[in-house]
Amino acid sequence: MPKPGRLTLQQALAAFVQAHFHSLTGLLLLALLVVSVMQGVEWLQDPYRFPLRVVEIEGELRHLQKAPLQQSLAPHIQGGFFGVDVAGIRGVIEGLPWVYQARVQRVWPDILSVTIEEQQPIARWGEAGFLNRYGEPFVPGETPGLSGLVRLSGPAGHEQAVLEQYRSMAKTLAALDMQVTRVALDQRRAWHVELANGVSLELGRTHTYRRLQRFVQSYREVFAARIDELRRVDLRYSNGFSVDWQQASTVTDEGKG
Repeated sequence: MPKPGRLTLQQALAAFVQAHFHSLTGLLLLALLVVSVMQGVEWLQDPYRFPLRVVEIEGELRHLQKAPLQQSLAPHIQGGFFGVDVAGIRGVIEGLPWVYQARVQRVWPDILSVTIEEQQPIARWGEAGFLNRYGEPFVPGETPGLSGLVRLSGPAGHEQAVLEQYRSMAKTLAALDMQVTRVALDQRRAWHVELANGVSLELGRTHTYRRLQRFVQSYREVFAARIDELRRVDLRYSNGFSVDWQQASTVTDEGKG
């Protein structure tokens, strides 16, 4: 016989179950729910149950073709509607040179919709690259039909600075009906400009805007009448410039810097 005030093991277990009956029931139900959800997810992710049958490619495509894109994505859509790796597919697409960004989404019941924003080249960069409208470089490989773009070059990391400088120079020289075809920033950070008529402008490392304005202001008086003979204008002087004509060279001021 147990002593008064003490419980047997069976009594203690019965008391514990009675006190925690609702908690144990809740835990059991939760465990059953978790197992059911896991089994449901596994069932939904079965690629044979909800296969993706269509890959839709949307977007204004000029350099990419839909059929090769669809073929390149085929190995990546084997996970079915619920199991397909949407983020992974977006990464594959955005890894293509002509793709700026992509949006990938599922469309019930069997469609993978891909919307692509292509790179928009506005300038050549270096030997084989291009700059998009944000000043970001990319190298797409074959580039038919893009020979008319302005050529820009400079040290790595200076793409946006060179693009901004080109835009400023092009706007300034447009007042003279002159077109910029090349802007280069060399390793010494000196600026070189070539125009569509073959004229070269040397602007140096500092005061580039002021020096270009000096050329614009002197154009009608000094250059306009002999523009076909003009070859090179060196504006790296304190207040003047030197000029290379087809047959002679003229220095209008000293103190190049």
